[in-house]
Amino acid sequence: MKTKKISKSFIMNMILIILLLTILVLPKTSMEAAKNGLLLWFNVIIPTLFPFILLSNLIINTNIINYINYIFTGLMTRLFNLPGVAGYALITGLLSGYPVGAKITADLLNKKAINSTQAQYMLTFCNNASPMFIIGFIATGLLDNSRIGIFMLITIYAANLITAFIYRVIYGKNLPVIKKSTFKSKVNESINFSLFDDCIMNAITLIVKIGGYIIFFSIILNCFYLIPIKDSLIKNFLFSLIELSNGAKILVNCNSSIQVTFVLLCTLVSFGTFSVHAQTASVLADTKLNINKYILSKIINAVITFITALLITPLII
Repeated sequence: MKTKKISKSFIMNMILIILLLTILVLPKTSMEAAKNGLLLWFNVIIPTLFPFILLSNLIINTNIINYINYIFTGLMTRLFNLPGVAGYALITGLLSGYPVGAKITADLLNKKAINSTQAQYMLTFCNNASPMFIIGFIATGLLDNSRIGIFMLITIYAANLITAFIYRVIYGKNLPVIKKSTFKSKVNESINFSLFDDCIMNAITLIVKIGGYIIFFSIILNCFYLIPIKDSLIKNFLFSLIELSNGAKILVNCNSSIQVTFVLLCTLVSFGTFSVHAQTASVLADTKLNINKYILSKIINAVITFITALLITPLII
């Protein structure tokens, strides 16, 4: 066990040293990568994620969450054997994108609205890319084909649902039976300025963290591209796993057929990339949830998405 910890520490130290040397030797290239990551964060992430994070903080800290729990209890219990508040994490995670689903799951766990087993199960399907990212950024922005975005959305979300049902079987015996809506959050009845200030600071802290991870992994991706490896589809796909937005650009620029690009993009988005996993680990830091189990579930989800995308590919011709 000690040897494993030492080897992990050694690898991380070597990566950081190589990264530092690359920045020192090639400052212009590294600055360009950092600038691209910063612009992505400023132009895309802040406008799309910040409002969702702020509103989610307010909802979870007021009695609105009790009404949401009541509304979704029937559906979430029948489908996933989860309390109604899980529906809020699922829907908001789908609408707002990574890592908001994980953030809300962690918040619900900290509020004791769910237990750790339920939270670990929710992570397998509540943390996803948003329709805005899939249709707006990838399909329309990169591929200039919004129709493909619809098929991507269907593929990714269908695979996510299959993953949820698989993990329901895995976690089944450990999940408490939900008979009726019993959770009642002890929170503020209404929004006040003190609560609003706290929610703003919480949202700002998270959005700055996300920006830091995007910039950091953009620089890492740039460093990997300096390695003299023969250009190939496999190389580009492996490199795309580092950071999601830049990874999508890499796959689109591979000059592969639209069918191959479609399958790889769907798989990439479902997996989430190492940058997204780092962001998720950050929002789960105050909980005892297992990040390795989460990453394993995303790998399984990516495999299911790959197979689903292959089946749907004939429809996009």
